[in-house]
Amino acid sequence: MEIVKEGDKVKLFCEAKLEDGTVCFKTQQEKPLIFIVGKGTFLPAIEKELKDMKIGDTKTITLEPKDAFGIHNDDLVTDISKKDLNTDGNLNVGTVIQMKTSQDKIIQGMITGIKDDKITVDFNHPLVDKKIIFTVTVDSIEKN
Repeated sequence: MEIVKEGDKVKLFCEAKLEDGTVCFKTQQEKPLIFIVGKGTFLPAIEKELKDMKIGDTKTITLEPKDAFGIHNDDLVTDISKKDLNTDGNLNVGTVIQMKTSQDKIIQGMITGIKDDKITVDFNHPLVDKKIIFTVTVDSIEKN
């Protein structure tokens, strides 16, 4: 039976939960995750755990924050002038906004504070500092 090796294209079903059981991500039956193992397109710690799994195998993998979505980085929290935001909507604490970087990449951040004409935006991943429990099932393996 085929086993997952680096360079293989895998199709898998995945569920990610927080420690309290809250589901933060789950693939649908008709939309599995598809990627090449070892290319770094998925979390490296998960890709490592997939190696040597077979079609139909299921594994539960607990990732510490550093291996999941990272540790909070104060450098990703910044103050922005309200006039620099191109928005007509209401700006409230907890609102997720999108901005374009100087490299034309779209990034999301959450408004964490509003004071006078300044808005504090946190561009850390929403699951930063969280331990994530993944359950993955290999659906197919395409050898490279």
